Amino acid sequence: MHQLTRRVQRALNRSLLAISLGLAGAVANPSSASDLLIENVTVISPERSVPAAAQWVHIRDGRIVAIADKPISVPADTPRLNGEGRYLTPGLMDSHVHLSLPAGLPFGVKSPGLDQLAADYHRQQPRSYLYHGVTQVLDPAGFADGIASYNAQPLKPDLFRCGAASVLNGYPRFVIGDKVHSIIPEFIHEPENPDPIPAGVDPAQHTPEAVVARIAASGARCVKIFIEDGFGDAHHMPLLKPKTMARVRAAAHKAGLLVVGHANAFDMQQIAVDGEVDVIAHGLWNWGQHHGAPGLPADIDALLNRVKAQGIGYQPTLRVMGGIRELFYPDTLSDPQLAKVTPASLMAFYRSDDGKFFERELRSEFFGNDDARIRAIQKTVYEQGARVTKALHDKGHPLLLASDTPSAPVYSNQPGLNTYQELRAMAEAGVSLDAVLRAGTINNAKQFGLATDYGTVEKGKIANLLLLRSNPLQTVTAWNALEVVVLHGVAIKRDSLTAE
Repeated sequence: MHQLTRRVQRALNRSLLAISLGLAGAVANPSSASDLLIENVTVISPERSVPAAAQWVHIRDGRIVAIADKPISVPADTPRLNGEGRYLTPGLMDSHVHLSLPAGLPFGVKSPGLDQLAADYHRQQPRSYLYHGVTQVLDPAGFADGIASYNAQPLKPDLFRCGAASVLNGYPRFVIGDKVHSIIPEFIHEPENPDPIPAGVDPAQHTPEAVVARIAASGARCVKIFIEDGFGDAHHMPLLKPKTMARVRAAAHKAGLLVVGHANAFDMQQIAVDGEVDVIAHGLWNWGQHHGAPGLPADIDALLNRVKAQGIGYQPTLRVMGGIRELFYPDTLSDPQLAKVTPASLMAFYRSDDGKFFERELRSEFFGNDDARIRAIQKTVYEQGARVTKALHDKGHPLLLASDTPSAPVYSNQPGLNTYQELRAMAEAGVSLDAVLRAGTINNAKQFGLATDYGTVEKGKIANLLLLRSNPLQTVTAWNALEVVVLHGVAIKRDSLTAE
């Protein structure tokens, strides 16, 4: 488990050499239809204790203006959706996506062929999210060029983001020769660490307060910090110390920002909880000394009790390990759902020898051709994350839908599809279907300060809605029985969003 995790990170670090990170503004809303009437539909919304059958929902200028249990009078030329036998839900929010990183391509590597594939990916990416009902996304650390490409697309989910800041010489980073290079241009100087400020750099610009002020001025909703000291048995990367983390938190909260902490190992999540982050941006699949233990170890359970007591938002991100494991199943690329949201040019690349680069690297350095052993290791790691997810759910702690798409250059983690697979993974882990609904709608909206506009089907809310053929409170596959996406009051047939 440790070796595979370290190998994934090494591959990511190599492929990220050429990428420069930056901050970008919020995306503009799409054009809104003047009116839309959804007729005779069953409304399923997290604020309701039970579904409401036979409802009429009137939308004007991109917002819900009325909901009634009888027909609503509107002008004769008003566009209408027949909701009979259908279910209307809020649109989904995925609160952990990386819009700049093309799934299944080597991150940051430039060539004419790869550049064209990346362009094909970025054109389809927002449509793929919409195809699977994702109408809001949050990018916790957007790369400037990728965010600009996303913003340039005519049809896209609403975008929110964090600003990311690493500790000087800390994760995420790569090493060339004897020099450490950060993938994140914004860094915080930790005075208790031995690393000196680089020559010519003003220390006053890299205090927690200065960094948070720049992130706040950029329009971000949160500050992402990285709590990661290494992979496997290595613990060589510097971390923010408690006093500095407290300064980050104080500055962020003063500016109205949340603190989101990257942490996926038991010891790192202990630091995150001690540091009172607002959101932990990964599930707990790296159990350290408890790796392979049955059930839920007592001290991990105690940590989860603290997560609940402190009200820390929690992103299980089960698809991180699920997607890596799927590289080693021979039929992954035969999944017809993959082709629905993946341009044909990328599907051809993934099937080529060049497209197997990440899979080949993982095999050659650690496991040879023993795919069964790789799958067994990944199964253990994945199930540890699933047990933590179920334990938090059983404790009554709200979860956040967050797919971390793509966390690695993994072709099975396609936009939108990976979000749907995250919903399924949560349900398969033992999360109730009502809690799955909440994770993808109101929980994310509340956590990131968006509940005034999103998360429920209520009067006054932005009309980002889904018309489903099945009841998502009866089966998680209902989220894939999507017929129409309503984006700011504009009805979009799902089939119009498929890849070419």
